[in-house]
Amino acid sequence: MRKLKLLGIGLIGAAMASQSSWAATIDVTYSGSADFGVGPVGYYGGKIAPNPNSTSLVGVGIGGDSFISANQTYNFSATGQFNTWCVDIYHWLIGGTVTYTVGTGSDLAHELTYANNVTAHQRPYAERRVDDLVRLANQVYSTVHTKTESAAFQLAVWAITFGTTDGLGHYHINTTDPGFKVNSDTVATNAPGDLANIWLSTLNTAPNAGPGTWNLTYLNDGTAGSTQDMIVFTDPPAVPEPATLALLSLGLAGLGFSRRKKA
Repeated sequence: MRKLKLLGIGLIGAAMASQSSWAATIDVTYSGSADFGVGPVGYYGGKIAPNPNSTSLVGVGIGGDSFISANQTYNFSATGQFNTWCVDIYHWLIGGTVTYTVGTGSDLAHELTYANNVTAHQRPYAERRVDDLVRLANQVYSTVHTKTESAAFQLAVWAITFGTTDGLGHYHINTTDPGFKVNSDTVATNAPGDLANIWLSTLNTAPNAGPGTWNLTYLNDGTAGSTQDMIVFTDPPAVPEPATLALLSLGLAGLGFSRRKKA
């Protein structure tokens, strides 16, 4: 019996290891700018560097993107449409249908540490950068609804992912950062860059974990991919009411008593 149990445990362990090696994927189709429920909000025009073409400033549409997918098995794709945010300035976003590997914040941190196209500016504190992306979402994501807010959020995501922090650990949207910089118009007063800097200045006060925080999913195109890697934020699971927790506890206790009695 002991040998059989050990054999069973070994088979289960092998199956679990095999299962973990099967990367979850999703096929998505780009459908325009971010849509918060009333239609695409559009992009804000600006210039960024570096980029796929140059280390000099190049024009780009700044803002979130809307994806659609027939695969509704993930929390973020449950409605068939979801907004994404670029964490890649080394590729342009391509149209058509793309297959992404569905990963976690830890996968993004690994990418920022070891990927070939990652610059020296991104590598320090890769895990903290991912935590700060979640802090950004916890701080402002529920208020992002307009074209300007969408562009500001995308700029803040790029600054956190690629930018260089100052002596106080703050990120900035500016025209001089070698990790990620923009043209002067993008940081003009009342522009998305100005709003993004306001958010980034108070980023350290926002939580990065715990009840009520947003969940980050990393969509990775792979090392040989030609489109941008993206992240998705989804609402945290609802916290059960105290009465619900009490009923659940009673149910579990009853189940345990029933099994003990049967044994």
